[in-house]
Amino acid sequence: MMFDMKSRPFRPLRTQNSGMKQKGIPEPNTKSGFADNIWLLCLGFPFRERKGRRHLLCVPLTILLILSSCSQNRNPDSTNVGEGKVYKGELKVDVDPGLEHVMKLQQEVFEYQHDSVRLNIQYRNEADMLSDFRTGKATMLVMTRALDSSEIQSLIKQDTIYVREIKVAHDAVALIGNKSFNDSSLDIETLKKYFDPANTGTDVPQMVFEDQHSSVVKFMLNKLGYKGQVSNHVYALKSTEEVIDYVKKSNNSIGFIPFNFLSNLQNEGVRKIYDSIKVISLRTVYKDGSIIRVSANQSDIATGDYPLTRNIYTEMRLNYADNLEWLFANFLFRERGGRIFLEDGLMPANFTPLDVDVNTDGLKAKN
Repeated sequence: MMFDMKSRPFRPLRTQNSGMKQKGIPEPNTKSGFADNIWLLCLGFPFRERKGRRHLLCVPLTILLILSSCSQNRNPDSTNVGEGKVYKGELKVDVDPGLEHVMKLQQEVFEYQHDSVRLNIQYRNEADMLSDFRTGKATMLVMTRALDSSEIQSLIKQDTIYVREIKVAHDAVALIGNKSFNDSSLDIETLKKYFDPANTGTDVPQMVFEDQHSSVVKFMLNKLGYKGQVSNHVYALKSTEEVIDYVKKSNNSIGFIPFNFLSNLQNEGVRKIYDSIKVISLRTVYKDGSIIRVSANQSDIATGDYPLTRNIYTEMRLNYADNLEWLFANFLFRERGGRIFLEDGLMPANFTPLDVDVNTDGLKAKN
């Protein structure tokens, strides 16, 4: 090991089950009405200079208007939640651990709104989530990827389970490092070389993950095109906190963690984390061909510029009945749940970001 840390020795990352190709299934028709897409209040993100113009990336903070008269434009299949119906019972949901912060907020508001419904949420890795879904221990999943075709066919053939899948939000994998880490030339291709098992150079950063079974591991290996062995510079720890603690002490390491752990900048604990580490940026090509730097933040996720963005999906049995699973999926997809995703620093799926082009040519500063 390059770094003689006093903490528990690292375990090399195993990748036997992390090379599955991601392939989504057709989404239900969840076209919303005009009211769910009035996202007009913008965050004060920095401008980007583009050939004499400054682009303000406008990301919504809150819903300014809800027009109930627009509801007739929605597809009935996407809003089949009984008006005035009293829902009762317990809903068992398995959730990716990387979404724990935002899902606790969603649970609090949902149970307040539906006080006769209890959400029994377990935070599980993907293998355990799918096992629970097969056996009925969980009747709904909230994952950071779509089920792939082999998983869908396995559920159909072995368990006669047909899945209904809805994309509800956008998340990302955040790269973090020591305050002194030099990321000026880092891009996806460089990361790919770092993961190459043939790359044994002593100057290669240590790549550290939160958990060997984390969905972040599978996402990154798929993104970089690795299905088997990876570099011996790749390690897995036991928690996000351990990753943060490690990169703080190491000048040449990259931590890979769920963005939701850092997304809420209003949280005092999150602000303290930012004081001790840096969010590493990546070089990428903008749509006009210029080179820009992007990182895990709400603005770059909203515009699609950040290459390590991932989607959040709900998975449930294909059933058009007005049940608790459909009630909670609608909550997450619609205005109330979308606003919670937004205020926690993630991006709801049911909105369109605004790209405002501000021409600054000829403007003079006021003395």
